[in-house]
Amino acid sequence: MARTPSPDPSALPRFDVARLTVIRPPFLVAAILMLALLVVFGELPGRPLILHVLQKLAHPSVFGVIALGVLVLSRQRAAPARPAWRDYLTALVIALAIGGITELGQLFTHRDPSLRDVGLDGRGAACVLALAAAFDVRCRPGERPGRWRALYIAAAAVLAAVILTPLAWTVAGYTLRTARFPALFVPATRLDLVFLSGTSGGLERFALPAAFAREAGEMALRVPLLTRPYAGVTLDEPRADWTGYRTLAVDVTNPGRSDLELTVRVHDREHNWTYADRFNVTVTIAAGHRQTLEFPLETVRLAPHGRTLDLAHVANVALFRSGPDGPREFWLQRVELR
Repeated sequence: MARTPSPDPSALPRFDVARLTVIRPPFLVAAILMLALLVVFGELPGRPLILHVLQKLAHPSVFGVIALGVLVLSRQRAAPARPAWRDYLTALVIALAIGGITELGQLFTHRDPSLRDVGLDGRGAACVLALAAAFDVRCRPGERPGRWRALYIAAAAVLAAVILTPLAWTVAGYTLRTARFPALFVPATRLDLVFLSGTSGGLERFALPAAFAREAGEMALRVPLLTRPYAGVTLDEPRADWTGYRTLAVDVTNPGRSDLELTVRVHDREHNWTYADRFNVTVTIAAGHRQTLEFPLETVRLAPHGRTLDLAHVANVALFRSGPDGPREFWLQRVELR
């Protein structure tokens, strides 16, 4: 197949994608390979949550660049009469194939393959390719090429919005967390669930029955207790600085027909993941009863064996059923500092 001669840059529109064909193929291939390896072996910590979200955002970003690189390679070897859409389709398919290969490559790391990540790869590739089409004269036929450009830019903007939604949601969660403090958790909106994780899944907000509600329309979080022996909910990344407060208050309801043995756990950033290195207390919530538990923060501070818990750097609060038996759920209305 004959190689298409490099276009004269001076004869091209200022931002035409054809200008990228001056990049030599070995550099493009090397860049694509390096980016693919980065996806396989690069990893950010799972906490704080923002780092995990940024790692997921790297998928569409990296594969957008990979798709663009494949597009340029295809363009460099394109026959003069070949339609532009074939280059774009080839770039999208190859980018998705590379995405699938990188997920399989993670079998050799401690991470698990994910079809969801391949979907993220595809959205990133499609977004960048749509933007490239907006600046490709071959993709703007007819007498009004501006309409085609606007269409491609609109498609890229929609895809970019979808891609950035998890980041925006997480940032909003951090903002709400700051605004709510000293309340650590209130189930007022879905955004309040951003920093929660449940051992049994299925965390959901609902309106408390009138028999338990203290005001009309009061909301609670339903926490299923299906896993054994321990099941409950964790408040990840609460506001870390608890200095200046005296009490941790937990408002919880046991709607079951048997008593609930509930353990409340608090640990700081220096926690070594042993039982003795954190605050643990187990309380009994009577069947069909709502109760506000109060724990002096001085007791929390002195709880770890051989050291004090750093109340300026609290990392985690967990509430879970102690033992394999008991109610199949509890309801959480509020966790706050006083």
